[in-house]
Amino acid sequence: MPDELIKSAEYKAGKYEQALTNVFLKIDEMLQTEEGRSEISKLNKEFQAQSTESPSKRGFDEEDEGPEMKGCTSNVILIKDKIMYIANAGDSRSVLATKGSAVELSKDHKPDNDIERKRIYKAGGTVVEGRVDGNLNLSRALGDLRYKTKKELKPQEQMITANPDVKKVPITPDCDFIIMGCDGIYETKTSQQIVDMLYDNLKTMTSKSSLERLLDSIISPDYIKTEGAGCDNMTSILIQFKK
Repeated sequence: MPDELIKSAEYKAGKYEQALTNVFLKIDEMLQTEEGRSEISKLNKEFQAQSTESPSKRGFDEEDEGPEMKGCTSNVILIKDKIMYIANAGDSRSVLATKGSAVELSKDHKPDNDIERKRIYKAGGTVVEGRVDGNLNLSRALGDLRYKTKKELKPQEQMITANPDVKKVPITPDCDFIIMGCDGIYETKTSQQIVDMLYDNLKTMTSKSSLERLLDSIISPDYIKTEGAGCDNMTSILIQFKK
């Protein structure tokens, strides 16, 4: 993605918002090529070889392991000339901490959202218990090509689309840090609770230790008691601004 972004004409012309939108859609095009599908299949085989669990426990069947079944969210921040350009497709999230307050820089794309639901149904899909066709609990993603097969529709109109929302936010002296994370990070804590905890941690701990303590506090101590909350995958990045 970074390689494709910086060599694009829009990026070179300083049209960063359009450049980010284009590169998200470009990645989907690349994934649909023979080379892209081959790379996904290779990565999937490597994952299976490393896993000690059966396919059923990993959450999918052997017959459903083709490259068109694989996908991921993408939350990106491009910083140019003290301006942040936040591009998001899916339910990962970036949150800015400024003067003690949490400011969400991206909006989660969930199937129950009005805009998302309308697009899904218009493309011939359904939303069942908050999931697209009873399966995916997000409505935008890179990959997941089986939801992007309607040739009469534009990429932005498919059931699952890689088309990102892009937001432009200036960096000011009040900006302290940004916490980026996938949906598992925000499953049991609000954005403000996470920001509060990081502010407190950073008073006495390193950035790495502060983030580790946050993740440890989110992980479920007992999945039965928490009914699965705190068991989702967790990936996060902490960005601190220099004063």
